[in-house]
Amino acid sequence: MKQRIVFRISLAVVALCGLLTSSAQGQSTASVVVNPNAVATTVSPGFLGLSMVLSETQHFVGTQTVQNPIFGQLLTNLTQYQNGRLQIRELRDEQDTNQTANNLSALSTLFNDVSTAPSKGVSYFVGVDFADNFDSSGTDNGTAATQASEIAAAMPAGSVLSFEIGNEPDLYASSSPARRTGTWNYTVFKQQYEQVVTDIEAKNTGIPMDAPVFAAVSNSWASNIDDFITSETAHLALFDLHYYAGNHCNGHSETADYLMTDTAINPSTEYARPNNVAGYLSTLHSAGRSNFRIGEMNSIACQGQSGVSDRFQSALWFMDQAFNYAAEGVSGINVFTLNATSYYSPFQFNTNGAAPNYTWTVKQINPIYYGMIMTAMMLQNSGELISATSNQSSLKAWATLDASNTVRTLLINKSESTDYSVSLNLSGRGTATLWQLTASNNDYTASDYTSGDQITLGGRTFKGSTDGTWQGTQSLPTVVPNNGVYTITIPHSSAVIIKVP
Repeated sequence: MKQRIVFRISLAVVALCGLLTSSAQGQSTASVVVNPNAVATTVSPGFLGLSMVLSETQHFVGTQTVQNPIFGQLLTNLTQYQNGRLQIRELRDEQDTNQTANNLSALSTLFNDVSTAPSKGVSYFVGVDFADNFDSSGTDNGTAATQASEIAAAMPAGSVLSFEIGNEPDLYASSSPARRTGTWNYTVFKQQYEQVVTDIEAKNTGIPMDAPVFAAVSNSWASNIDDFITSETAHLALFDLHYYAGNHCNGHSETADYLMTDTAINPSTEYARPNNVAGYLSTLHSAGRSNFRIGEMNSIACQGQSGVSDRFQSALWFMDQAFNYAAEGVSGINVFTLNATSYYSPFQFNTNGAAPNYTWTVKQINPIYYGMIMTAMMLQNSGELISATSNQSSLKAWATLDASNTVRTLLINKSESTDYSVSLNLSGRGTATLWQLTASNNDYTASDYTSGDQITLGGRTFKGSTDGTWQGTQSLPTVVPNNGVYTITIPHSSAVIIKVP
């Protein structure tokens, strides 16, 4: 157990009985308490991950002959803070497999390129085609097992952590076109899943399974999740559910500020929402397992929603969402990333030239990517979650204590109009450093890739970047305490990391 320095941070204000008041400058006051002496929550190494589609590898990672250097840089921006390999999910279920060998080659090259620094590298969980493994009469054709054998042979040892069995089989019957016809329910799924596992294990790859990969939005299927954990544990390396904060499918839409709301953190329709995973984790731990990832997640289902998923609010939402999962003990989250038309992808590229000798240019770097970087920053150097509470519902507070006893406090102001003035009471320490995340005019609708908008983190931006590197000059304000009190202002629709070493 790491040695701790015991202290108490109080982000407090001079306000009668702690009630909300307003200053002459139009600011309001809030109280946040951080307690490093409380029991800390360990965050799994490699908590932050990406979820991609195997057939899109050439648009993101590269080809068998050349790597996409911009993707490499954007990955490095994240992995420089990692405490373990960044886990990348590669979706393959019912995908075009003509380029599979080339795609696996590109993933192998990426793994080898970063393998000299294991704590900063990557690893994968790779899908096999469960949807096409059975014909309409339920006959097993061995597709998934054949693919698993090919993946194991093509990839470097240790690069593939598990085989993902299908993708959202709980939606097979309702997808268009339907991936299963006739009787399709949890009982049939479980029988077919067990047959595929038997087929794959007969190939002796030594790579275990990732399942059930449910969308977890159907009550009839979600009610069987505990049964799946209990009965399939012996083959299960990764328990995997999916999560989306909102829904843009079939003409549905969310409000313009949806990601600024608490509903977007724990929507009642999502069984994998943070405040509902404790039971699954308990069942998993009782079965002797602990690896539970949200293997696919993002803001709004069905490729996001324009004006919401591609706006600054997505960065604020993501940080709050990520730490809600970390606080519940989830092993990690994988941000779904499509290069095809989508509004929620962290980044997208233009692929130029002829295969396999492509070149790439930046199509856009979306606001959510800033939130991913700040999340990684908070968890660096084996950061553990420590208690942080706020007395204002729109001011979210999260804190970590790292291996060198540095405290990082993340404040997320989700108010669309209220600025907060806070003071941080912490005696016996020196100068605090601030990493401020702001959008133009503190506007949650700022996009960062249109002419009139800009997002900055610590004074720098990705706007205008052609190679995935930061643009601009870093600016990190410092706050010197006055009799142990640090005075800090956080504008509406913004966030800040306060580092106190």
